[in-house]
Amino acid sequence: MKQAVVALFAVAFLLFAGCAQSSPPAAPPAGPPQAPAQIAPVPLPPSQPNETSPEPPAVQPPEAGAACSVQFQKDTSNIYYVMVNQSQPGDLKVSCPNGKDAQKQGELYFCAQLDAAGPTVAYLNGVECGRATFSRPTAPPGKQSCSVLLSPSRITAGQTSQVTVQAYVPQEKSTLSYLCGDREINETAGGMVDTGKICQFNSPGTVEVYAKLNGEVCAISLLTVFATPKDCSVYDSAFAMQKGEYVYSAKVAARGYSGTDELRYKCYDVPFAIKANTIPNTTDFVTTIECRSASGPLSQNVNVYMGNDACGEMQLPP
Repeated sequence: MKQAVVALFAVAFLLFAGCAQSSPPAAPPAGPPQAPAQIAPVPLPPSQPNETSPEPPAVQPPEAGAACSVQFQKDTSNIYYVMVNQSQPGDLKVSCPNGKDAQKQGELYFCAQLDAAGPTVAYLNGVECGRATFSRPTAPPGKQSCSVLLSPSRITAGQTSQVTVQAYVPQEKSTLSYLCGDREINETAGGMVDTGKICQFNSPGTVEVYAKLNGEVCAISLLTVFATPKDCSVYDSAFAMQKGEYVYSAKVAARGYSGTDELRYKCYDVPFAIKANTIPNTTDFVTTIECRSASGPLSQNVNVYMGNDACGEMQLPP
């Protein structure tokens, strides 16, 4: 009896297990459908051959060019000066064709030999920023050659300059002409020529003293004729610290003064007086003056005088 009950229980257990394996999976709970974990990207249509995406415009480099321009112009006395236009502020200096520094007079620069061979060069903060060559008539290629020499090349109206013409004239009995003051001198020449005269010039300005061979200009030199016998100017002011000292300097140009005239200025309330005859080229000079002290900086610009004339100021740095 006990065995029969065990057998019936085993048969019932087997039937229940078979029904559990064959039952379908449970239905999902009711509610809105769930979003898939990932969405496949939608492929873009292929680009057409005639369609190109716009490229950004290329960045243009800054316009190249000189930082300043050098020009030549006459002042109210018809004397040629150098004018420099700066595109940016800075320390400006001008070198003349003969290699010497130009004399600053106001906003212009003066070169004693503007027509010398070579360009006039401007420097901004020590770097060349522009140059120009003073144009003057020259002999045509293959023609006769000549030169004009002036001594001196800077005079006051009413004074004289020695005009010397040197030339090679291949044709005999040619006509050599040159300017001498207010008139033109004509001579018959041939071969090697070395001639000239002491000429008086009465009109102030920059005079183009020319020489001609058979009517053609073959050389020219510039003579500077000042309206007044004296002038002076201050330029190229500078500042530096040297071994604990405040050092201020400037250049002074003067012309037409006698040896007893004095170059005068005052530094830190201490007066200075330098006689012109102690400066090289007494009557037409460029010299450097200084103010230095370890006590402190200058409080104002320094006035400079030559004789009884005011030349300008030694400028303090900005």
